[in-house]
Amino acid sequence: MIILLAMTTRAQGEDRALLVGVGRYENLAEKLSGISLDIQMMSEFARILGFENKAIKVLEHEEASTQQVVTAVENWLIKGVGPEDRVLFYFSGHGSQIPDDNRDEDDAFDEVLLLYDAAIKQQERHSTLTGVLVDDDFSAMLARMKSRNVFVILDACHSGSATRSLRLNPRSFSVNDAQVKFFSYSPYIEAAGGRGRFDAMEPDNPGMADDNYVVITACRDDEKTVATAQGSIFTLGLRQVVRSAAMAGEQLTPAELKRQATRFIREQIRSGAIRFHPQIAGNSDLQQRPLQLVSLGEGRGFVRQAMETLVKKSNETIWIELNKSCFEIGDALEISLWITEPGYLNIISIDSVDQATILFPNQYHPRSNVNRGRITIPDGHMNYALMAGGRTGPRQITAFVTQSPLNTYANGFKTPADVLATLSPHSSRSLALRQKQEGLAAGRVTTRIRQKGHCR
Repeated sequence: MIILLAMTTRAQGEDRALLVGVGRYENLAEKLSGISLDIQMMSEFARILGFENKAIKVLEHEEASTQQVVTAVENWLIKGVGPEDRVLFYFSGHGSQIPDDNRDEDDAFDEVLLLYDAAIKQQERHSTLTGVLVDDDFSAMLARMKSRNVFVILDACHSGSATRSLRLNPRSFSVNDAQVKFFSYSPYIEAAGGRGRFDAMEPDNPGMADDNYVVITACRDDEKTVATAQGSIFTLGLRQVVRSAAMAGEQLTPAELKRQATRFIREQIRSGAIRFHPQIAGNSDLQQRPLQLVSLGEGRGFVRQAMETLVKKSNETIWIELNKSCFEIGDALEISLWITEPGYLNIISIDSVDQATILFPNQYHPRSNVNRGRITIPDGHMNYALMAGGRTGPRQITAFVTQSPLNTYANGFKTPADVLATLSPHSSRSLALRQKQEGLAAGRVTTRIRQKGHCR
């Protein structure tokens, strides 16, 4: 995976982002889980970096053919930006290697990113791939970009191996049958033992001021990165790091982003079956220059906005009421609802810095199905209490009822010791899909958490 970051302190102009994700292929049976979640997470990542929605172009699956990607890079990123504009390029999908035709690679292989129309082609001596973005070509495109502020992220790996999938032992989310993001198609590629170093990680003048980019890769050239149904682990790490910095109002440089993403991977994967370490290259000054982060406080968070949109678009309203209008730290919270039809209930609380916590279901009541009528959570039959805690400030509590099974706690981020889970991109996407496919019943209420003695 590669990330090229370009940063500047000027007012925004024609900043542009191109996000490419390929989880299924026209000519190959190979599929990757969670790529749509990667694109969703990187869209949020781009917006936290200050890219406006109209400045973010997404090419996903069928839209990410060779022609469409090359055209988008040419017209959107090369012709569409000037020297003072920022560029973000992101790719999530399979990486691989092909025989080096122009003999500019020491190991006799070019590294490639598989696009939607990727296919295996038989040559006289060995197989190769078509429908790919070759590292030589990508480096040439990069050199033609006028921007002096380029940020490229590639979530793929290029180390030859027959390993396609594996089982991991994660700390906080389920990644059973995680998939290595390397496409192995030829014994010749595997036997060569290529280390798969993408050209953008080897600039002509490493770290020099005339480099127009910073590049961060998901792993070393002899390692493998993985995709899961919850999203690719490296992309999950990037999202977590940039969200945490934006919520805390802290500065974040590309070098620090790489360091914290590495720590995230180490904390999430406890198994020794696979380890990978993000890498950084490019302009050394840009590596140490703080990224421009949008504040997620005071109701401006993207998760809060997404939940508000789902409530507004719901086809039925849920009546919801709290036992208090103001809560002090340690107060017991009770939520009363009126459910008009049986279904699957999920209740989500979003705090002042856009942290979303799932109040129901939870460890003590893990099932989400409910019947019609008035419900109080927790009621006298539920052997737990919800206590006001965490950050002080405004709190939005939203309830959703779906007709088909949905359990955001089961799909949320948590450790075995956590009673409550944090909303994951997988869970939020599932809510959005239910809204689109069947509609939602939804309701929300706002309250405030204060220190002891401050609710008057």
